[in-house]
Amino acid sequence: MIRSTLLGVLALFWALAPAGAQEPPQTPFLRIEAGGHTGAVPRLAVDASGHLMASAGYDKTIRLWSLPDGREKSVLRPPIGAKEEGEIYAVALTPDGHRVFAGGATGGAWSSTFCIYIFDADKGVLVSLLPGLPAPVSDLAVSPDGSRFAAALMQGGIRVWDAASGKALFDDRMIDGPVRAILFDRQNRLFATSSDGKVRAYGADGKKSAELQPEPGLRPWGLALSPDGGLLGVAYENADKQGHLHVDVLNAQSLKPVFAPDTTGLQGAGLLALAWVADDRGSVQLMAGGYARTSAGNVLRRWGDFGLGPASDLPAAHDTILHILAVPGGGAVYSTEDPGWGRIGADGKVALKPDPPLADLRPARSGRFAVSTNGETVEFSTGKGILRFDAATRQLTAITNTDANLAATRPTAPGLAPSGWQDSNAPRLGSAAVALDKAEFARSLTILPGDERVLIGTDTHLRLVARDGKPIASVAVPAAAWAVTTSSDGHLAIAALLDGTIRWYGLTADAPLSERAALFTHGDGARWTLFTPEGLFDHADRGGAELIGVHLNRAHNQQPEWVSFSQAYRTLYAPAAVRARLSGDAEPSRARLAELGDIRARLARQPTVEVASACVPVADGSCAPVPFGPQRQAVLPAGADKLRLHLKLGDRGLGVGAIDAFVNERNAGRFPAPTLADKAGTADIDVPIDPGHDNIQIRAYDGGNSIFAETPTIDFAGAEEASGDQRGTLYVLAIGIDHYALPNLALHFAVADAKTFADSIKQSAAPLYKSVDVTLLTDKDATKAGILAAFERLGHKVRSRDTFLFYVASHGVASDDDHRFLLVPQDVSDISSMKALAAGAIDESTLITALSRIQAHDALLLLDTCHSGTVTADNLANVGHESGRYILAASSSVQEALDSYDNRNGVFVYALKEALSGRAGQDGDGDIGALALGEYVSKRVGQLARERGHAQDAEFKAAQSELRSFPIGKVLH
Repeated sequence: MIRSTLLGVLALFWALAPAGAQEPPQTPFLRIEAGGHTGAVPRLAVDASGHLMASAGYDKTIRLWSLPDGREKSVLRPPIGAKEEGEIYAVALTPDGHRVFAGGATGGAWSSTFCIYIFDADKGVLVSLLPGLPAPVSDLAVSPDGSRFAAALMQGGIRVWDAASGKALFDDRMIDGPVRAILFDRQNRLFATSSDGKVRAYGADGKKSAELQPEPGLRPWGLALSPDGGLLGVAYENADKQGHLHVDVLNAQSLKPVFAPDTTGLQGAGLLALAWVADDRGSVQLMAGGYARTSAGNVLRRWGDFGLGPASDLPAAHDTILHILAVPGGGAVYSTEDPGWGRIGADGKVALKPDPPLADLRPARSGRFAVSTNGETVEFSTGKGILRFDAATRQLTAITNTDANLAATRPTAPGLAPSGWQDSNAPRLGSAAVALDKAEFARSLTILPGDERVLIGTDTHLRLVARDGKPIASVAVPAAAWAVTTSSDGHLAIAALLDGTIRWYGLTADAPLSERAALFTHGDGARWTLFTPEGLFDHADRGGAELIGVHLNRAHNQQPEWVSFSQAYRTLYAPAAVRARLSGDAEPSRARLAELGDIRARLARQPTVEVASACVPVADGSCAPVPFGPQRQAVLPAGADKLRLHLKLGDRGLGVGAIDAFVNERNAGRFPAPTLADKAGTADIDVPIDPGHDNIQIRAYDGGNSIFAETPTIDFAGAEEASGDQRGTLYVLAIGIDHYALPNLALHFAVADAKTFADSIKQSAAPLYKSVDVTLLTDKDATKAGILAAFERLGHKVRSRDTFLFYVASHGVASDDDHRFLLVPQDVSDISSMKALAAGAIDESTLITALSRIQAHDALLLLDTCHSGTVTADNLANVGHESGRYILAASSSVQEALDSYDNRNGVFVYALKEALSGRAGQDGDGDIGALALGEYVSKRVGQLARERGHAQDAEFKAAQSELRSFPIGKVLH
């Protein structure tokens, strides 16, 4: 009922759009996507069921979450622009959870007015907008019955509309200053607080029924209604003249004071949020939060008995608490500047604390922030200690001992005394003033070598000025620059930003403050992405391709495009070009971009894909439907081992290529390109599933199989496997080829390497698995047909709880035209041209298709295939990325693999033997896991090769976003 009543207002909103509205900028925006908000979260909204929550973010996203587990369901993206355009300050949900309203600094950059965006929560897309607002939106509210919708503005008061007809019901445009909060009661009365110091109440007829100005000087902010609607709680953003924080409880009808809860002992600037929260004992607590802190961080003050009872404090966040919202059924959720959100359980305890997905770089301002002369090494303080990033070795490590050779921040110098540069709009260099924009605040400063120039980081810019304060150069930054420093020669600057990025800028005379590269570090301290302004990137061995993406605006009233680096992996993954760019050499990046052509056009024209329906095939030939959706738990019938998915596909000009079905983050099926008519069509695919829960996502590639579109992840719940011995079987497929059909391809130790690998793994893994099943293919058995037949046999044997290892020692080649990996089998008979070689080789897509038939939940690919010296790490990383498997490869962009280390085995297998002998890290049970094995071998191969006067490296890539290891073996003695 609620959903249908909104259709009228949505139609009206669309009709109100100005006919000649200017459009958002069409340039690509590189944006962070870390699986959570990377900016403050000012507002939350919860549907009537208490199972869906929406969060508003300064990071220009709206996110939907499931409750109580806190799993992110989808990300909603409005059109965005430079500076604050697109920041979301307010969000509201219809009671049924089908529509999301979002507003903030939205639309003002390309229109004379601001707007509210309306999203379909089920599909995660923008469906309409409400234009014509005179100022940014500060709060939104939907009435409990879904019949009314209201907006609070930073200037211009409040607006209220009827959701059924779209008619404007009433407004109050005479409010002086920003409206801070609004809410409806069950009788459609509206309450509002504003910075003019007043609390207002409006009847359902729109007439102001009451108005209160509390103690002069206090500014009301947060609002909350008691469960019966009789009491209105008000929190104040500032303290009184004596420094005391305040919460008032008012009569909701008259706004007359009833009582004031005890705030004794609370310290801080003020309180911003409060809520009445039911608990599991049948009582109601009043909770408030804001700037109030103790030594444990920011706290939630709670009072029992509707606020009349004794007070206690819950340490709940590291930063300001911005909003608290009661959850139907008991408990509450709260949002913070950490950034993030938390949850209070029905037992009154903190069930979930904010967990920011980014490294907190604010400590770098007063702690460690230093860079090497060439820029390749940077050390920086975070909220969890000091990290060192080395771009040359691609390593991010936690450190306790810093490098004295790195150049740190210099806030003072002889004869130069900067002041007012920490959180001020009026920085000075001695007696010289530095001009900033009206709302721009300085956050950081460093003096360059020679003491003639100063670099200042602000909320919006990096500013290079002379010692007399006169500007030299400036560049806009996407978030506040909390720390800055320069190299010892003054040719390079770096800045630590509030969005979790560290950014490199050249300081050359011809192009001062020209950005070279940026590093984003995830809050887990393991994943990172290093990327250039053009969008080329590298990432950590443990993942990171999913952490950055490209936002592409369309029209002002249309859903923007979003393409993560993961979706464009084959196109944009270019580690060597990224490192060169950081060092000041832009030529490799220019060459790569020239090869790629119009990136924006390609990214914006990838196919469309949607899972329209799902069913489980049954024995009689029918297919039992499995309903699913954001508001519905998809439950599989007992015994289901595969799903049939009906896909809707669209061709937007680049064609539709292969379709991949990912189950629990691994490729469980690669399907050939479907035939589509009229640039739109459907396809049915059967996807094997695991016992228990299955997270399924579909990828649809373009016609060149280089960029893919992806569906949201769908969660299907099924029956778990029967209890008993849960140890699976370890399946090993090992391939080694010395003697080829073409004698000039001969190798000397590939067969020995395959046998040594198989024997070592079998011995080491035996104590961990129910059994170890080894398939060894050497020389004449390792033909193209023989290798693919082995994969086919294993595809029928391997189950999800088993583990699979694939090792191959052979030649590997990169194709000339598209740089795709080709595995050279024993029976290749013609290498006169790349076309001839490709015809006899196992191409990359065929290999990935074969791997997709292996249902093992855990797998590791070990590729010792670079003996020809033509395969790069980039090529091999694609295999891991598109198969969803961990990959460990002997490779380098310029080096051939060393054929032998000790006249028995190659350096790659020698390092593997070392790892299994105890050199790799072990867990508490003494097991060597896949992550520890990969990290040890990737570092050790280069050391061993250099001992023999050879240059070779190994690289390890974890393709899955979940940093999860699995056992490989016990230590060999």
